[in-house]
Amino acid sequence: MSQSQQIKVSEKAEALVESIADNKVIGRREIRLKIYHIGSPTPSRADLKNAISNFMGARDELVVVREINTGYGAGISEARVHVYESKETLEEFEPSHLINRGTKANVQKGDSNG
Repeated sequence: MSQSQQIKVSEKAEALVESIADNKVIGRREIRLKIYHIGSPTPSRADLKNAISNFMGARDELVVVREINTGYGAGISEARVHVYESKETLEEFEPSHLINRGTKANVQKGDSNG
């Protein structure tokens, strides 16, 4: 299913939804995005997670940013995001380091380690 909807990720970044695949076997939606952030840094995972959560109408804890790829010096990134129907399914299929990446607890832990 091809989409062409725009999502505001941050003050200086907007994303264009390239596709949304409904994976009914696993119980998740797989979203591919192109993020435009020309002249500013790549948006954070937390910003992208929040934007997708609002766009899909899902709880923040059910959204996992799988990857954000930005070419050197490019103001365009490609991202893959998974949105799950339940916390149990998310924990079964996603590695814990991706679930915790970009969360407040993980950021504070990283700061204290130096």
